[in-house]
Amino acid sequence: MPGVGLDIARTFIDALDRNDAEALATMCAAEGTWWVDTGLDRASGVHGHDPGDQRPWPLHGTMSLVEKVGMLRHLPTRFPQGIRQRAWNSFGDDRVGVVEVEGDGLYVSGRRYQNRYAFVITTDGQRVVDVREYLDTAHAADVFDGRHLDRRSVGPVPVAAHIEAGNHTERVALAFGAALSAGDGAAIGALAAEGATWWADSGRRREPGAHDAPADPASDRPVIGKVPLAMRLPLIDGFARSFASWVVEPVALVSDGLQAALQLTSHAPLRDSTDGAVYQNRYCFVLGLDSAGRLASVREYCDTLHGFDILRRS
Repeated sequence: MPGVGLDIARTFIDALDRNDAEALATMCAAEGTWWVDTGLDRASGVHGHDPGDQRPWPLHGTMSLVEKVGMLRHLPTRFPQGIRQRAWNSFGDDRVGVVEVEGDGLYVSGRRYQNRYAFVITTDGQRVVDVREYLDTAHAADVFDGRHLDRRSVGPVPVAAHIEAGNHTERVALAFGAALSAGDGAAIGALAAEGATWWADSGRRREPGAHDAPADPASDRPVIGKVPLAMRLPLIDGFARSFASWVVEPVALVSDGLQAALQLTSHAPLRDSTDGAVYQNRYCFVLGLDSAGRLASVREYCDTLHGFDILRRS
């Protein structure tokens, strides 16, 4: 049975889908925060740091939950025909709900906004106290105006959270994170079922990022879209070797015993960089297991604007 945290998270996203800022406001704890990542400006996107007027986009970075919901009242001026936020998958427990969402709306500029999200919504059992919104920042930058979107910065080295597994799904999730941190694609493969898939969003090219598309075994860019998991494994080893050092630390884990959301953050100085570039992505991996307890699906939500920038430079 779903817990109260998941119930609150689903209700929150339903209100977001209706563009109902008043209903959202009634669900927010006064001290609550809402975080969204910040593209090339990594320092502004450190969770818990409010960049204030220096935030690249008006709604990104960590900000007051009440303040952000207040700003959502202006959505009708930015999306005159409305914007949908359709939940298509959710799971969680008594405290935290994870909701995967597809957004769709026509921006006032005439550009279509079709982002894909993983919302990790933490509650106190009655109200929302923290929202972490993972989305495709490369697509956001393509559609929305912002300030200093080309401003690069480096945040502090992340500190790992101590997480203990409470069930088999959580043990698989932590083993996945450890293998990713080790740059060990084979170890991830050892966790996976035959036919397992890996999905990641696609920036400006929206069609390859459809989550419900079949896996493409002939993809010319296996780092985006849905592909057989086996296609991603060699890339993990090579990607890790692109850096002078490679660290991926766990931040949080939530599971209902069938699915898990593992949040991670990376710190990896680019090898031979002339400008001190560091790969500092923030991830939410949504992992699904099959009936035998094997890893069947990986969905990777991260800051695509930062990720694609580093890929081009590595």
